[in-house]
Amino acid sequence: MKIGGLQKTSLIDFPDMVSAVVFLQGCNMRCPFCHNPELVIGSRFEKPLDEAEFFSFLEKRRRQLDGIVVSGGEPTVHADLPPFLRRIKALGFKIKLDTNGTHPDMLAALLAEGLLDFVAMDLKGDPEHYADYCGAVFPAETIRRSIGLVMKSGLPHEFRTTAVPGLHDVDKLLALAAIVRGARLYAVQAFRPDLCLSPDFEKLPRYDLAPVQAARGKFEALVQRFEIRGAPDRDPGNLLK
Repeated sequence: MKIGGLQKTSLIDFPDMVSAVVFLQGCNMRCPFCHNPELVIGSRFEKPLDEAEFFSFLEKRRRQLDGIVVSGGEPTVHADLPPFLRRIKALGFKIKLDTNGTHPDMLAALLAEGLLDFVAMDLKGDPEHYADYCGAVFPAETIRRSIGLVMKSGLPHEFRTTAVPGLHDVDKLLALAAIVRGARLYAVQAFRPDLCLSPDFEKLPRYDLAPVQAARGKFEALVQRFEIRGAPDRDPGNLLK
């Protein structure tokens, strides 16, 4: 497995769990606003963390950690993801998967095998026009199938959108919340204008969350829980040891 980063302790990434976050290299999207280009573009990859070292770390932290967040990049692009998760599970950890939902067959297999305890899926924008958001073409049905798998899984889950100036106004965000109507959680996360895959997006202002806050009641009418989050500030590329 190509491990591009490891955050050894987190109190916020896996709800109600003390967790570690492992970042896998490689992604099938090219979102210009992506703030983890070190995990997306092959020429920017650091030398991967040795997998044996990673599992040695997990062995030592079995009493301190409750769960492991598997993030990216995009974890489901890796054919060896199932055995990787099996090894984590065998150590007694719960697993949260962060995914963009573009590999529903992989997601379905992981769910069927009981390898996941929490799923967080990024919803980039209108599934009918994903290329406008993520720089790659994906059939809308692919994204919608993954949404259905997550919502029908019975697992704790969340859907989240990084709101970007010029791409996501409140009406578009409400439309996305409507697509996942009834979800346990939908979160709107503010875009951060630095460390972007596209330098042009580093010139944009931070996303103004005030209109989203003003429309909170409309969001809360669509999903079980709604959250507004500030811009993420983690750089997995600096977490390699």
